[in-house]
Amino acid sequence: MQDYIQLINDQKFREANVLLLKLVEESPNDPVINFYCAVTYDALGMERKAIQFYKAALTSEINGPLRERTYVQLGSSYRCVGEYQKCRNILEEGMMEYPHNLAMKVFHSMVMYNLNENEESMTSLLSILVSTTSDPWIAKYSKALEFYSDKLDQTW
Repeated sequence: MQDYIQLINDQKFREANVLLLKLVEESPNDPVINFYCAVTYDALGMERKAIQFYKAALTSEINGPLRERTYVQLGSSYRCVGEYQKCRNILEEGMMEYPHNLAMKVFHSMVMYNLNENEESMTSLLSILVSTTSDPWIAKYSKALEFYSDKLDQTW
């Protein structure tokens, strides 16, 4: 295992960050190093700095499970710093590639709320809730919740 991954696993984010910044200098186009450098900035609460490294990871064509994580974490970071349209764009790009990733869909629902697209936000969240819950009460009313999810302003 790489030293920086062990440091991250041990939650030694500052030490991992110092090591990863040196590695980025040596290999600026390495998508995995850029990804983990972003992770350390994220863990340190420095989302604005993390963004550039997540973007570099995508530009350098990171692949596999880390690519999927990059979309989620970049989208989340954009939302955290108030870059709502960028968040929406990156999450929608990620959802095209990973349509079954529910975390991306939830973050997308959150940013739709931030963009005052509340109906789309709630519709998506209700759909995710109904499809993933193990709560017996939600399961019991799942058909009604699903039916009403895109009719939130409608009355009968």
